[in-house]
Amino acid sequence: MGKKRSWVWEYAKRKGDKAYCQLCDEDENNEYSCVGGTTGSIIRHLKIMHKVYQPETSTSKRLSSSNNLEEIDTLQDTDSLTNSQSSSSSSNNSFTQPSQHNIIPRKRRRFLTHDNDTDRKCSPERTETIHKALAKLISMNQLPLSFCSSPGFYQFMAVVEPNYKIIKEEALKKRLHFFKSSIEEKIRSDLKAVQRVVCTSDCWSSLAQNSYITITAHALNNDWSPMSFTLTTQEMEERRTALNIADKLENVFSNWEINDKVTTVITDNAKNVVNAVQLVSNTTNDNISDVTCAAHSLQLSINKALREDSISEILDQSSKLVGHFKHSNLAKQSLLNKQKQLGMPETSLLQSCKTRWNSIFLMLERIFKNRCPISAVMADRSVTSTHIAQKFEISEHQWLKIEALVILLKPFQVITSLLCGEKHSSTSMVRPLLKKLLDNHLKPQDNDDQSITYFKQTIIFDIKERFNLEWDSKSRVSVRQIASFLDPRYKNLDHEPLFARENIRSSVINLLNNIETDAHNVNTRCEPSLQQSALEFLYGDDVTEVNNLTTEFQNYLAEPQLKFHLNPFDWWKSRENKFPRIGILAKKYLSIPATSVSSERCFSTAGNVVNSKRTSLLTKNVNLLVFLYQNRNLIP
Repeated sequence: MGKKRSWVWEYAKRKGDKAYCQLCDEDENNEYSCVGGTTGSIIRHLKIMHKVYQPETSTSKRLSSSNNLEEIDTLQDTDSLTNSQSSSSSSNNSFTQPSQHNIIPRKRRRFLTHDNDTDRKCSPERTETIHKALAKLISMNQLPLSFCSSPGFYQFMAVVEPNYKIIKEEALKKRLHFFKSSIEEKIRSDLKAVQRVVCTSDCWSSLAQNSYITITAHALNNDWSPMSFTLTTQEMEERRTALNIADKLENVFSNWEINDKVTTVITDNAKNVVNAVQLVSNTTNDNISDVTCAAHSLQLSINKALREDSISEILDQSSKLVGHFKHSNLAKQSLLNKQKQLGMPETSLLQSCKTRWNSIFLMLERIFKNRCPISAVMADRSVTSTHIAQKFEISEHQWLKIEALVILLKPFQVITSLLCGEKHSSTSMVRPLLKKLLDNHLKPQDNDDQSITYFKQTIIFDIKERFNLEWDSKSRVSVRQIASFLDPRYKNLDHEPLFARENIRSSVINLLNNIETDAHNVNTRCEPSLQQSALEFLYGDDVTEVNNLTTEFQNYLAEPQLKFHLNPFDWWKSRENKFPRIGILAKKYLSIPATSVSSERCFSTAGNVVNSKRTSLLTKNVNLLVFLYQNRNLIP
């Protein structure tokens, strides 16, 4: 007689050496038996999740204890049990050998079923909702892919949803890739709807010494709202030569189908990257390649001016002082106590970093604000020894120079913050802001010492040279000058020399003449009334075009200049119908960002993704996680 088939196979199916529940959704990736396909685990699953028990037969019944702690399946024959009880009673509790009909009850321990949260079923719909929520959590919080397999997460879900089966890493990646595909579709749709796109790019190296290139895209949509997307963070296996970088840029543009829309690429001042942009610009229609990151150029000018010997000595001494408080717990705690005693905010000193903009200013400003508590700690011999105090002492003359440097560097910090703002900062702001900086904050003063005078002279000369602020007969109208004219806040060009303003306006007129305006686009914006159409029908060709280019340009010049603190995009949104041709050109040039900081912000994201514990992360997973975090506002 063959082996009897277990009842569980009515609800389960075998695949290889694994058993799967047929009552569960296949998308749950359920697997309830160990290797070999035993039925124990699938029986427990049917009892707990589906409340399915072994069917009763005519020779068995289920007994329940009075306290409901467990249930027992009894397979003993009823007649044999009755005879055994009767025989036992007649022999006055004497021991009786069991007959061949006496069957020992077989006990099976079963889990209790209570109507509480711990035994509720986690439906397939809820399971998938949790899966997607976990994928979104990992994307938005820069968590590792192995987060869901950590013991802490198991304990957390045991409280939140005890019957939830933890998602596997491969299943998690599928949902992350689904988010990525969804975001890519949205970005493609938005980029397809705009006429012009501006990209920023930068290169960086991970802790594992893998080289990456990050590319972002910027544009103004039909409502004049700035858009910014991170397109990719790809590994560069080749050397960072201009030709290799140019090939990468062109491949990315081709993949995103924006080859014909890219106006220019904003980068830092590295020669290889600048040359790569020129190679890419030669293949585009605009050929705009004279725009680099304004914040990086400004920082290069500041670094050059800070090389003066006395200033360099002060910076070195200040950096050593901060390092002492960073490495000495006693000194750090004493500084906090002194700040508390003086009623000052309890703050730590900041160290400068060559790769961080404005970090020198922030270091000097924090030191100068805490001069009193720093001096008190350095004078306390129970905290600071005489040798250490003499080594890190700042003289009175140096304190005066620190104060002067803080005042000088403050405007640069403000300009850099404006140009690197989270919201779109157009390149039209660069020249007007630099003009105000030179006129209002860097003028020579009678009480300036030699080092401060050197700083002002050096930085003024370098800024004028880097940004081409001086104008002569050989000067060429730049992209920033055209963008300033198209910005309603600076369209009067008050920041430019008088003899340069006419050249800028002439260049704009030439650009407008080259624009092929879509007739349907213009007509939809300026639809004539029925009366005008009738007059045009009667007069025929004798009707003079009112909205010609010259009239439109003169009307734009006659508009009052917008106040500097108002939004130029709102102004253009309300007047696009009035200046349709100039609006097309304005949308092209005002979409150019002032800096490449959007790409450089990916460094921080990538640093959190590829940290010291995740240096072996695959480059494709780096791209996936950085892409999702940078575009997290588009995650469905």
